[in-house]
Amino acid sequence: MSDSTSALEKFAEEKFNGDGIIAPDAAESEALAAAIKDIVDAGYAKTDLNGQPGLDKESYEAFLADGTAWLAWNARGADPAVKIFGDSTEAAWRAFQSVREKIDDWFLRSRLALLLAGSKSETLGQDDRFTALFAGKIELDSPELLALPIAPPQTTLVLDMASDMLNPGWTCALDEFRTLVSSLLGADKTKLSLAEWENFKAAFGPYGAWLAEKPAGNAGSLGNDRLAAILGMQELRTIPAIIEEDTAKAALRDRMLDLHKLILLRRDLMRILRNFVNFSDFYTNHNGIFQAGHLYLDARECELCIEVENPSAHAMLASMSNVFLAYCDCTRKDGSKKSIVAGFTAGDADNLFVGRNGVFYDRDGLDWDARITKIVAQPISIREAFFSPYKWLAKTIENITQKRAATAESGVHGKLAGQAETAVAAAAGEKKQEQVAIPKKIDVGTVAAIGVALGSVGTMITNIIGGFVGMGAWLPVGILVVMLLISGPSMILAYLKLRKRNLGPILDAEGWAVNGRLRINVPFGGTLTHLAALPPGGEWKLQDPFGDKKRPWWLYITIAVVILLALLWVFGAMDPVLPSGLQFGTIIGR
Repeated sequence: MSDSTSALEKFAEEKFNGDGIIAPDAAESEALAAAIKDIVDAGYAKTDLNGQPGLDKESYEAFLADGTAWLAWNARGADPAVKIFGDSTEAAWRAFQSVREKIDDWFLRSRLALLLAGSKSETLGQDDRFTALFAGKIELDSPELLALPIAPPQTTLVLDMASDMLNPGWTCALDEFRTLVSSLLGADKTKLSLAEWENFKAAFGPYGAWLAEKPAGNAGSLGNDRLAAILGMQELRTIPAIIEEDTAKAALRDRMLDLHKLILLRRDLMRILRNFVNFSDFYTNHNGIFQAGHLYLDARECELCIEVENPSAHAMLASMSNVFLAYCDCTRKDGSKKSIVAGFTAGDADNLFVGRNGVFYDRDGLDWDARITKIVAQPISIREAFFSPYKWLAKTIENITQKRAATAESGVHGKLAGQAETAVAAAAGEKKQEQVAIPKKIDVGTVAAIGVALGSVGTMITNIIGGFVGMGAWLPVGILVVMLLISGPSMILAYLKLRKRNLGPILDAEGWAVNGRLRINVPFGGTLTHLAALPPGGEWKLQDPFGDKKRPWWLYITIAVVILLALLWVFGAMDPVLPSGLQFGTIIGR
């Protein structure tokens, strides 16, 4: 591979490398090299294999066509009938164009004034815009002033370009126009009639038509003299032969590229097949080409990490994979940023939440600061599903307790505030009318209902305990059945989802075309996420020098068991398993 790459690089640096583009250094003379450089600088450049600007057949032919068109256009412009003012024609044209619209507007207004039966002066003062102009500061180049007519209309249809009644905003433009076209109007001529104006526009017509025919190519940027010199060079006609000589090397370059491709296939084809056909690299050694690195977070190492460009869009499709996914934004001290998605396939999700920080190591060994920004929650393991109902119950009880404690606390604060207000009022000598609460009598029916409810609850508890005790040696089985009834539905749902875990949607969401199911079963998923473990030779230190004081739980348990057995004996639940002399009913009868 190194030999092939080096040969291609050296071949690209040669004067003729088969790309059909010749650089200035390919010319046989300095004059031709300078001409090629000027053509390239004019905008006809193509980049060759070595990254140098040059000419190919298409750009060369485009320059010839554009250059010829420019020379012909410049030749037409040299006609005295076109450039009526010689070298000053371009400046005169600009001056003419600057006042043309305003002078046309003046003659039109004057003809309308003549139409209105000899109204001599439709003065500027009669224009509402002129009146509004006085409301602000007047500048000679203000848009409001320049928008007004160039002078008051005159029924004589003669514009006096030296009159004191000219619009001050257009005085300078008219002076420049009169000076530049003096050879046509007359040196001292200051008045312009309608017929003279029309003749003047007609005289400038050929120049305007010539400008409209200006070629669009960039060859004109070289200037007429340099362009004529380049197109007149005899050596310029040798460029197609030089390009053809360079193109003849294309066959050799193609064979070198075929050899390079063959070496690439020999080196990388098996890896491509193992990562795009059967994904054996991923399933055998966790070294899939799509894996971006390792994420260390929440005492776990996640190997299933994939780079993503748009986490929000990726999560919409990736959620179909049934894998617990955590999207993380990764940053480095040098300002580098990227986003990854990590699959958690072992452990639990108790401490995985948005904002949690971790460390990500990419395939190059660089470390990144990782922070969870989005989570797609899915079952991680059946063990987690078994404990999830009890965790949910504990969390619910905790939330209810907190709410009630907060309510009670707010009530206590309200009472204390009321007492404080009363005390302050008493200290200030104010009298506050207090409402005397009338004690309510206890209803006999209420007492009876409470008694019935307590009796029902006691009976239910007695029946439950009696049922468990009556099972005898089957008591553990009964407890296990109850636990399965509680945890069974969540475990079944987790089992079904874990069986459907599929890597395909995760890769599809990032642009891969996956044509099969890439299953991640429970055993394989356990190998993709490693839980924290003690290093070799390490041991747990179970004695906490700052631990809480131990309580005699064995004593509490013994007392609870004795009380429970006594209650069972009192309610007669133990009578079926005790001798008649020890039965509670027999003793009471006696």
